[in-house]
Amino acid sequence: MDSLTAYDKYLARVVMIAFFLPNRLQIFVLMGIFLFWVIRDNFFNKNRHFRPYGGALFLGSIYLLYAAHLPFTDPAHRSDVLFDLEQKASLMVAPFALLFMQPQTRKTISGELIYFVYACFISCLAGNLFYLLKYGWQINGPEAHIQYRLYFTEITSFHPTYMGIYLCFASAILLISPQHRQQLKGWKLSAVLFPLFLFLMALMPKAPVIALFAILLYYGWINRAYKQRVVPILAVLLLSVSVACISIPFSSQRIGEFSALLTAKPNDNPNANSVQMRQVIWAVDLDVLKQNWLAGVGPGGIDPALEARYKDYSRMLHVTLEPHDTHNEYINQWLCFGLLGIGLLIVILGIQFANAARRRDHLYAILLLIFVITFFTENVLSAQRGVVFYSFFTSLFFLTGMKLPPNRVEPEVIRTQEREPELVAEIIG
Repeated sequence: MDSLTAYDKYLARVVMIAFFLPNRLQIFVLMGIFLFWVIRDNFFNKNRHFRPYGGALFLGSIYLLYAAHLPFTDPAHRSDVLFDLEQKASLMVAPFALLFMQPQTRKTISGELIYFVYACFISCLAGNLFYLLKYGWQINGPEAHIQYRLYFTEITSFHPTYMGIYLCFASAILLISPQHRQQLKGWKLSAVLFPLFLFLMALMPKAPVIALFAILLYYGWINRAYKQRVVPILAVLLLSVSVACISIPFSSQRIGEFSALLTAKPNDNPNANSVQMRQVIWAVDLDVLKQNWLAGVGPGGIDPALEARYKDYSRMLHVTLEPHDTHNEYINQWLCFGLLGIGLLIVILGIQFANAARRRDHLYAILLLIFVITFFTENVLSAQRGVVFYSFFTSLFFLTGMKLPPNRVEPEVIRTQEREPELVAEIIG
């Protein structure tokens, strides 16, 4: 058994790095490692640990709503629900895969979070270096930020919003993780955080930038008695924002989209400004929601309902508007499943926040805070970069932090070894 666990630390590092691999390779790597751990921990380990099946089922319960709607979906749109089931499979797979691992395996995975930070830094650095090699320092017009974001996505395979989510989490790991707090203090920590902040400001994804400020407010609050911890972080944030606004035109152009709203006219083409387009998306979402707020339209009916409303808006605005998804996870779940969907999502997040607060697990709380904020502008659970990240890390924190009852070991082991002190049972779900 020892020979099978000797490389767990290295496998856990590969898991962290896998979040930055191309989508298909990512799934292949994660499935292979998880399958190995599950088989080993269940067939080569005689210990029988308490398994909170209810907790794992609770974490994946959104997936069950999609599965339950499949038989009632119009055959013309059934393929859309099947696609959702495939795309969101990690909502159910991740919590149960982690559930069937030994607690020590989950702790080993949690202990290698720093490799997520390394991989995030390297991915962002590569995206920016490749951009400079291709385009140099020349800025081609007022839409250079679009060129930059598209090329960054091409190189890294990351949409800027999802890389922004990852950058926020990487920053939180450096700020909160007890394993690294002693190694990086004061200005050393600030020097490491500065490039992460700068990468985020260059991409300027709106919700993750707001999430970063919320993270730093949270960090300031929990360290309010230690000014020496807070002041350097605030200084490096101010420096990164100043450098981005003065030296990085992509940042100033993205910020300029907000100021364009002040001079916008009713007949302006919203396709020319991402903030104006967001207003149209919000208006379309609310129009459809007003008509279907109680029971929703089902996961197979959401796209046709939105497309029909976009056609109406195209006629009203005299421009061609391409249909978009809701760009809001709360509204997406509400439209799919009605009050049941939005209620379940809020309950899942609420119970996890309660667990994080009870355990005083600040990193878990910050992770949830990132999702709560970005859910307002993105369908995070409808993209692999979002749903795999969400399902894995929320399940990891949820299950790793649980207090377990004593192990059930074989009688002959009990007779030859003293039993470990009992832990307090905590059953969730």
